[in-house]
Amino acid sequence: MVLAAGRGERMQPLSSIVPKPALALPDGPVIASSMRLAAHTGVDRIVVNTWHLAEKMAEAVAEVVIDGIEIVLSPEAELMGTAGGLALARERGLLGQDGPVLVLNGDSVVSLHLDALIERHLGTENSVTLALLPHLDPDRWSRVVLDADGRVAGIHAPGRPDPSEAPFLYPGVMAVSRAAVESLPTTPGDIPQFLWKPARETHRLGGVVVAGHWREVGTPEDYLAVMNLRLAGNTVVHPTASVDSSASLVASFVGRDVTIEDGAEIEASILAEGVRVRRGARVEHSVLMGGTEVGPDETVTDEIRARPPAHGR
Repeated sequence: MVLAAGRGERMQPLSSIVPKPALALPDGPVIASSMRLAAHTGVDRIVVNTWHLAEKMAEAVAEVVIDGIEIVLSPEAELMGTAGGLALARERGLLGQDGPVLVLNGDSVVSLHLDALIERHLGTENSVTLALLPHLDPDRWSRVVLDADGRVAGIHAPGRPDPSEAPFLYPGVMAVSRAAVESLPTTPGDIPQFLWKPARETHRLGGVVVAGHWREVGTPEDYLAVMNLRLAGNTVVHPTASVDSSASLVASFVGRDVTIEDGAEIEASILAEGVRVRRGARVEHSVLMGGTEVGPDETVTDEIRARPPAHGR
């Protein structure tokens, strides 16, 4: 199951237009990364929960086609939280009947080798087993500490670790036992409280270090940085965009229904969901989304702008 229902508060104002996991990248929406990772483990069904801007999220999921994999949505009438969303999908019969469930966050770009996670989970009595990476920045993200037996000894808020501590990063991927999934109440709630806490209290919250890469897409600045890495100096233009032949596009992403008029210059930027850039304008190192319009000969540098698209666009 890939979790994709949240509001994406830190991604505002962009997430007022598009859910964070639905934000476009050159090879598909952000959520595609987690969906493809799940597919590589051999599952035959991927469930995605939706709530915030559910139609937009569903459209993004529909863009991700993975041969041999059934992709199913679990829409929520109210925001159920990460644990509640998992429980609701269970009640709907979407998570099968046997074996553990692989649970992934849908708002990051992730490429991990999960054999060690699956082997550790199946070889222990863990209720939950977390995939972990060597920590990238303890001052920015929370820290997971393991004991000598591979059980989670502590989960600490961001901050400088003790010199004796070996901090690990949780990249949003875990295996959950069938018993733990069945124990979840079908009420709003989150994973740390309803899964990790009881698992740790019974010494069944484990972790294993895996190989691979993870990149957060949590803020507009993160989104622009990930896009720049994915573009690698190239420019991608969506088929529905209208770009005048005299416009200059450098290392940028031009998304759905964008209009760029004559003489405009776009550099190292993201324009999506109906943005209009008028003649002679310049946009650099910025993210513009929705009904945002850049006026004639206006220059926009290092800005994040988003507003609902104009009617009919």
